[in-house]
Amino acid sequence: MMLQSLSQRLSSLRVGQKIALGYTLALGIAVSGTIAGFGIGHNYQFQAAKQEEHSRNEVELLQRLQSRVLQARTHQQQLIPLAKYPDKFQDEYTHLLKHEAEIRDIWAELKTFVAKAPQTDKHQATIPAFLQTYDGVTQRYSQELALQVERIRQLNLAFPDDVEQAQRIMLAFTNSDLALEFDGISDSLVGLLDQAYEEFEEAALLQQQAGEIAQKVVVAGIGLSAAIAILLAMFTSRAIAQPIQALTSIARQSTEESNFELQATVEQNDEIGTLADAFNQLIRTVQQLLQQQQTANEQLEAYSQTLESQVEARTQELNDKNTQLQQLLKELQHTQVQMVQSEKMSALGQMVAGIAHEINNPVNFIYGNLTPVQEYAHNLLAFVQLYQKHYPDPASEIQAASDELDIEFVQTDLPKILNSMKLGTDRIRKIVLSLRNFSRIDEADFKAVDLHEGIDSTLLILQHRLKDRSDCPAIQVIRDYDSLPLVECYPGQINQAFMNILANAIDALEEANVKRTYLEIKEKPSQITIRTSRIDSKWVKIAISDNGTGMPESVRKRIFDPFFTTKTIGKGTGMGMPISYQIVTEKHGGKLDCFSTPGEGTEFIIQIPVQQKIYDDV
Repeated sequence: MMLQSLSQRLSSLRVGQKIALGYTLALGIAVSGTIAGFGIGHNYQFQAAKQEEHSRNEVELLQRLQSRVLQARTHQQQLIPLAKYPDKFQDEYTHLLKHEAEIRDIWAELKTFVAKAPQTDKHQATIPAFLQTYDGVTQRYSQELALQVERIRQLNLAFPDDVEQAQRIMLAFTNSDLALEFDGISDSLVGLLDQAYEEFEEAALLQQQAGEIAQKVVVAGIGLSAAIAILLAMFTSRAIAQPIQALTSIARQSTEESNFELQATVEQNDEIGTLADAFNQLIRTVQQLLQQQQTANEQLEAYSQTLESQVEARTQELNDKNTQLQQLLKELQHTQVQMVQSEKMSALGQMVAGIAHEINNPVNFIYGNLTPVQEYAHNLLAFVQLYQKHYPDPASEIQAASDELDIEFVQTDLPKILNSMKLGTDRIRKIVLSLRNFSRIDEADFKAVDLHEGIDSTLLILQHRLKDRSDCPAIQVIRDYDSLPLVECYPGQINQAFMNILANAIDALEEANVKRTYLEIKEKPSQITIRTSRIDSKWVKIAISDNGTGMPESVRKRIFDPFFTTKTIGKGTGMGMPISYQIVTEKHGGKLDCFSTPGEGTEFIIQIPVQQKIYDDV
């Protein structure tokens, strides 16, 4: 309503008034743009300077803390060789205490600095996490070191044995978990300093860009005012010339062609609008004389439209029948794919589940007995050690039997053998679990599952094709997993889709490696990258890519067509990708897309909803 009222007021203005109004608007926009540019620039410069000062203080604090930690650690390590010189040992320990006091002061400054940091600080989470992780480490380190030094002071360092014992005490403290945790402070500070330097550089760049932004806003304001002036000039010209030309054209056409149905458009309330309204009243009078002729023409047009409608109806009927035939053909192909998939999944699931069940029982028997065997062996070895402790000089016959058995080697090697057996059975149990997770033969309904578990199970089954061989290095698998919720799906079918896509990726990499030597593959290894992420609260995405040879566009377009394959006879049926496409799109209401660049590789992107609706089989 407001725009309509404004348009009516503008149309009622005279041409001179419109031009004056346009130039006033252009000048106002130019002045406003200049003022806004300087204001925005000043604000950006103030914020950038503030951020730069904050970053500089942060870098200084972190550097001081890192320096004192390294100096304290160095002085502590110097105490080991100085144990034989009590005076130097005491001086070195005094320096160490000084650095520890400085560390505590800097630590308190860093806590105060973090508490006063602005909410926009990128380290708002990282530095507090660092302080929380290592809070109390320096105090415990100082207390433990003071305790060890006090132990050394109780020794008589004039004797070599006591000096050696003191050095062992300090060496043990140097390699203790607490000392390593103290070293972790310096390692963590390296990453924090890198982030602080990046923030400092960003602040400097932001300050440099502030002036550029202000200049751009000023230039944009001036450019906009110039554009408005040009548009207003064009508008004024059209407002004067176009209505006159249109009225002249309509009058000439009406006179030459005797066409009195034409009407001049009245768009303005000025003198030109008054002239156009008078012309329209004139031709309306003439138009009444042609009313009968117009009625006859309308009847003829209605008959023509009826004939055209009949022709269009017949054409539409033929098109509908053609569409039905195409739909029947597509449904037949989908039915074939579904039958093949059902038989394949049923046979594969039963076979894998049977193998897993047969292996699982004996493995569980071995695994369940390993723990008591380890306990018995540990007790027996402890008993032997107790016997050797109280009877260091056994009878000659017992000594001979001990030497023949190499009892010391048995005491060392038996726990290792039992640990190796336990690791082996753990590996077999994980393989069996992966086979059962992959088959999911007893899960025919939707179930909320961890997709990462299904991917890992599939990779474990394909491990024999990924590992290193004499003629080809191992295929590297890069997992970039995001935190995904449990996803409702048919677990066995989703695992089958993962299996088909990963197997195709391995085939592509093996085909590319045939043309490369072992050293060439070693320099540029074959890789399969698996990335998972959340699109939003309702969808998740799984991207599986390889760095093989890729495929041309003509092949990519047909990759999901049933029975289409580029492999030789006996190596491929052309059903893997169509089955995977049907599982993702029809069974789970998701999306499966393929992107490929020849010479660089191929990527398949699966998108499925977190919660499923029930999709009927086609």
